[in-house]
Amino acid sequence: MNVAIVGAGIAGGYLAALLAQEGLSPDVFDPMAHATRCGCRSCGWGAPAGIGPYLDGIGLDPDEYLLEPMPSMHFDGLLATTPLRTVDKPRLLRDLTRDVPVQRRGLEPEEAEQYDVIVDATGIARALLPPCSSDLTLPTLQHRVVAEPRGDGRLEAGVYGNDVPGLGYLWVFPLGKEEYHVGVGGIGLASLESLMERFYRDMSGQCTLTRLCGCRGAVRVASPYYSGPLYTETRRSDGSSRLTVGVGESIGTVTPFTGEGIVPSLECARILAGRLQDPAGYSRAVLAQFAWMRRERETLDYLLAHRGTNGPRVRDRWRFYRNARRSGIDLPMIEAFKQLGTLSHWLDTPER
Repeated sequence: MNVAIVGAGIAGGYLAALLAQEGLSPDVFDPMAHATRCGCRSCGWGAPAGIGPYLDGIGLDPDEYLLEPMPSMHFDGLLATTPLRTVDKPRLLRDLTRDVPVQRRGLEPEEAEQYDVIVDATGIARALLPPCSSDLTLPTLQHRVVAEPRGDGRLEAGVYGNDVPGLGYLWVFPLGKEEYHVGVGGIGLASLESLMERFYRDMSGQCTLTRLCGCRGAVRVASPYYSGPLYTETRRSDGSSRLTVGVGESIGTVTPFTGEGIVPSLECARILAGRLQDPAGYSRAVLAQFAWMRRERETLDYLLAHRGTNGPRVRDRWRFYRNARRSGIDLPMIEAFKQLGTLSHWLDTPER
């Protein structure tokens, strides 16, 4: 079986490593078109400790990629214990394909004839599959900064939504050596830049922030259920069938509430590796594994449709709480439910 993987990000790189373990040598194509200092798309580099077993399974030591643990984080006034960490994503991407040559270019149309399976691992671009049945993307802006404390003040890890109008949030993830990723993302926001500027002003009394670089991006928060088709089949010139199948963010395996996609994309690649010649079974497995993402997407749709009129329902608050617990974030239930009422504030506040 001849396999091509287009895209060597988290999902594509991990799939290539899994297939190589099974004795299959996929051809990997990735033009590395990200015009960023680190070579990655806008991403906080945060992941739960659950990333460990995936890396162990392909012979990588998770601790080798640890930048900074986040044993506690601020969530809009609540301090929670977490198993979250930041990982050296550029290094991880390089090591995922350490045993698989990567061609730094795209797959040419005339080349596609020779492959039985072509994997679309192009993330937000979704370059090879038809458009999603109901797409939803969240634009982002992120800076890498150095934070110099002033007095007892310092920059602390956290995710904040109270001061972000529309449906969005701001994140602060430590990278070690007083460096941080500070980013903001939201649906329907007029100006991400103004939100970042306000954050810099708000933090000026606690620390001095020096920007090292910045990048824009977008995150697909559609969920797999709304990101179909997950695969297509076409006939080659000799009459045989060729399968094009999506993996990772190309088919929406990103947490709709938080935009975290590293572990879900690893799991999606694991599912595909075991069902490479069974696209229908693969689709069923993905939709079952990430059924909770469909419910989160439905909450986003509800809040967007009722903007300015209704806040989150009880079921929506429970979904947000469950999202935190799924990642191992220990939030006190009663306080968390009260705090989630601020979603109505996000939706009622005019864009700034």
